[in-house]
Amino acid sequence: MKNLRNFGVATGRLSKGITIHNNKDGSRKILLTVAAMDSYVDKEKGRGSQFIQMEAFLPASQKTNGVYDYLDCGDLISVCYSVRNNNYTNREGTAVYELVLMVEEVALLESKSAKEARLAAKAAAS
Repeated sequence: MKNLRNFGVATGRLSKGITIHNNKDGSRKILLTVAAMDSYVDKEKGRGSQFIQMEAFLPASQKTNGVYDYLDCGDLISVCYSVRNNNYTNREGTAVYELVLMVEEVALLESKSAKEARLAAKAAAS
């Protein structure tokens, strides 16, 4: 069950490919960035975007990368996340305080045929 006081949803396009970091114990940390459109219009009648960095954790017991194997740059996705503290002491002995948006669920929002057509058009333009 989700904690509704510490929960968010970002819907947008994957701004670049995902990055997978393998840990020594076999688990994986996945980094992704979602470009979500702003809900307001600026003076020039345009909408800006916010680039939201998130991370996911896959335990060593999970052998595949799951949905992350199907994600490419430009994919339309919706990501449910929670905010977590990532506090630690660095090598110099200084306390570092960070907030991390931890991915809980990923939904693919475009069909396979729409994705293939978008990738084909991108390849033809190159």
